[in-house]
Amino acid sequence: MDTAAISQFRESVYQNLLDLITDTGIRASGKDEIYGCIFGRDSALTILKILKVYKKSPSLELLQICRKALLTLCALQGKETNIESGEQPGKFIHEYRTEKHEHLTGLSRKPWYIYPDGIMRNYDSLDSTPLALMAIYKYWEVTQDREFLILALPNVEQGLNWIMTYGDANKDSLVDYQLHADRKHGGLAVQSWTDSHESLKGVNGLFPKYPIAPVEVQGKAWLALKLWSKFYADRSPQFAKKLSDQANRMKYVFNKLFIFKEDSLYEDGDYYFGGQAIDGEGRLIKTITANPLICLWAAEKSKDQTECIIKEEFLEGLVARAFKPDLFDEGAGIRTMSALSPTFNPNKDSYHNGSFWPMLNGLITEGLENFGFLHEAERLKQASLKPLFHFKTPVELYIKDHTGNFTEYLSATGQTGCRVQAWSAASVLDWLT
Repeated sequence: MDTAAISQFRESVYQNLLDLITDTGIRASGKDEIYGCIFGRDSALTILKILKVYKKSPSLELLQICRKALLTLCALQGKETNIESGEQPGKFIHEYRTEKHEHLTGLSRKPWYIYPDGIMRNYDSLDSTPLALMAIYKYWEVTQDREFLILALPNVEQGLNWIMTYGDANKDSLVDYQLHADRKHGGLAVQSWTDSHESLKGVNGLFPKYPIAPVEVQGKAWLALKLWSKFYADRSPQFAKKLSDQANRMKYVFNKLFIFKEDSLYEDGDYYFGGQAIDGEGRLIKTITANPLICLWAAEKSKDQTECIIKEEFLEGLVARAFKPDLFDEGAGIRTMSALSPTFNPNKDSYHNGSFWPMLNGLITEGLENFGFLHEAERLKQASLKPLFHFKTPVELYIKDHTGNFTEYLSATGQTGCRVQAWSAASVLDWLT
């Protein structure tokens, strides 16, 4: 594709992103699409990508979008305990929907909880809190906006306390989730970003026991604690130490429990990789997914070093494993799940079990750059852009069928993937800026 066509596509995607901006924040997808409302996880990830774009191409418009969206997330932060919606003090929102609640009817046997004011607020997201904390920190780091900081700091402290209390139900130094046993309303059985039920079911069709600690959420929570520990070092040394100690414990436990040596699948040797999650019985779910690679994105960078929750000694092997053909496709990117997994689904109804997500590959690209894997980052970037140029829009996800053709997601019940997704648009802007 020539330079003019690339530039034109970038401008089109930039307009797609602007079309998702509202008076209060960023819609996850187009207004008339299924996710045309505010999601905490989506907003925070989109903001983090926008801030990266801003560093390369400064724009006051982009900063204003981020500021407004972050203050909305702060306003929607949990204030009380409500087991029907998943709300807890300090927890950031999963989904905020003022109308069109009917889309949830087909997602759960039970209706989702609607608050007395007629608004649906749902908090079934384990990573919305660390992601929001990361986004607030990064916005402050870029802008030094003191007025914003004064407004947001109470929310930051509540969010950090949530990670260290509510976020670790079984006190094993990992953040985890579960649906309350007495809950009468519907909600998400899976509360990490791959939030489809199928993404965690075993080959026997059974779902693991709660509480569940997903691999990538540990990396995000670790970074949130590290960043704010650095912020509070001179302001509140005791609180900073509490955050730092928690992050250090989390990293120790993570590398002890999540990193495993995979059985030899390739002739060039064995590889260390990260499991998908720890279940409620303390067992590692060893399904090979792309999610451990998100931990490379959740990195603390300084002049002297770059660090993530994964020990440095495992990184080279982890990256090499990611580019094996069961995960990486030169013409599509890195899959959500290995094609060698017993639960891999190559069909068009594969939501998280082998599909490709621009957002995921955008994070992995950035993670590879963080640790100097520049050749691999460029390979992934080029592979990920090919299908987006094909669709000519920042789609939510796509599948590459057995003939090598791209197809859009279509569930067994007729639900389609979103044609315009905020975090996809922000990832494309990052790649093309």
